[in-house]
Amino acid sequence: MEKFKKKVHQLAMTVVSFYQVDFTFDQNVLSRLLNECRELLHQIIQHHLTAKSHEQVNNVSDHFSDCEFLAALYNPFGTYKPHLQKLCEGYQQKAG
Repeated sequence: MEKFKKKVHQLAMTVVSFYQVDFTFDQNVLSRLLNECRELLHQIIQHHLTAKSHEQVNNVSDHFSDCEFLAALYNPFGTYKPHLQKLCEGYQQKAG
């Protein structure tokens, strides 16, 4: 569980860093981190949830780790920019 928490924290810090520092966004880095989180989550839930739940984890993970989605999320002129801003600012308030 601790490994998962650390990986999610690393992911969150990377998301915020890519948001704050222009021209640092790397969709492959975020996609890899999201997939690593998914694998760790599967290890945690493997004996507790059904195969259907594992499929749902995969569906959510596949959506958020999709490079096209990530590129749209970080598009400075895109429709997701206000949502990313709110997410990053909220995380910083909680973490800081």
